[in-house]
Amino acid sequence: MPLTKKEILFCILNGFLIGIANLIPGVSGGTFALILGLYDRLITAITSINGITVSVTIQFLIGFTNPTKREHFRKEMKRIDFWFLAFLGFGLLLSVISGAKLIQFLLQNHPAATLALFIGLIIPSLSVPYKLIENHGIKEWIYLIPGIALTILPSLFMGDTTGSENPLIAFLTGMIAISAMILPGISGSYIMLVLGEYQIVIGKLSNILELDSIFFLVAFALGCLVGLIVFTHFVKWLFKKYKSHTMTFLLGLILGSFFILWPFKDYANGQAIVGRSGEVKRDIQIATAKNILPANFDETVIPGLALLIGIALGFGLNQLENLKED
Repeated sequence: MPLTKKEILFCILNGFLIGIANLIPGVSGGTFALILGLYDRLITAITSINGITVSVTIQFLIGFTNPTKREHFRKEMKRIDFWFLAFLGFGLLLSVISGAKLIQFLLQNHPAATLALFIGLIIPSLSVPYKLIENHGIKEWIYLIPGIALTILPSLFMGDTTGSENPLIAFLTGMIAISAMILPGISGSYIMLVLGEYQIVIGKLSNILELDSIFFLVAFALGCLVGLIVFTHFVKWLFKKYKSHTMTFLLGLILGSFFILWPFKDYANGQAIVGRSGEVKRDIQIATAKNILPANFDETVIPGLALLIGIALGFGLNQLENLKED
């Protein structure tokens, strides 16, 4: 087994946390990948997958009884860190299956406390990306500003753009959305809302058997694939050439996500985007609601307690990560 039982457990746990983060409005799973110390390894593993991987896998599936082909396949899976990706993906899938309804319930009934809890979870874990910044000069820390801005600015243009059903626009939207999902602190669905394409994609999924929907969704999927390949290689190159600058920028993205996670919002006036089954998507409504100040002290009590619980859980999470390294 390429991974020990302990490593498998932590991969599944980390994948679960990344998946839960994806269920929170306006937050990217990349946020938790970074604060868990997995971001660099994840980017490296994804960019390791290439044509050779596909070829070796096909040869293995066709002739899996051949010892040579099995050995080539084993070595290729080790090279791309397959078991890391597999168990991380398994944990992510578990979170979507088991946590989606719970998160939706909490967002529906206790949105402020839920967002405050996630702010608390993230705060102690900021030490992880901070430790990865090798140089701490002004030239590096200045990149914190564009990172924060890139997370906050899209909210200022929410709802100002009308989407298009053009397959070329769908392709470009897929490229941009998947690139945003890779970055910590930015939600791909949030960017699609800014571009005006989110509701169009939902509509096409609802009518997936129609010919124009098929063309649109195929173009969107191809855009996601191209964006994933190009952008992950770009991020890997940035890590190699400008690690401290890049890590500071990513830290800025996470700090900017606190603006999106601000627990006091005008929830009723967020965008009422209708999902495939006809329900108003609560996560989108929350992500697009305007931030406000609490009306009185009583409104801050429960979110404040949730924040403290989140901070305590965040410190506990850090201890688990330290245990993994021992």
